[in-house]
Amino acid sequence: MIETIDLERCNGCGICVDRCPLDTLRLRPSPEGIKAFIAYPDDCMTCFECEVECPAKAISVHPFKEELPPTINYTQGKK
Repeated sequence: MIETIDLERCNGCGICVDRCPLDTLRLRPSPEGIKAFIAYPDDCMTCFECEVECPAKAISVHPFKEELPPTINYTQGKK
């Protein structure tokens, strides 16, 4: 899932929008110029295309849509 887009780093080039296979990202005007934004966060399939292709390194993708439950510690209590 796309965690953040750093608007200070985003240059509005639109590469992330073009590379996104599910149309999750869009461009919109802001006081600083055209910037990318996450239009449909639930549609992100975590392919990392936007993060990898962003020349400004403005996008951060988290590998999981939801936080995973804690794992079982099998060594707990053993000596």
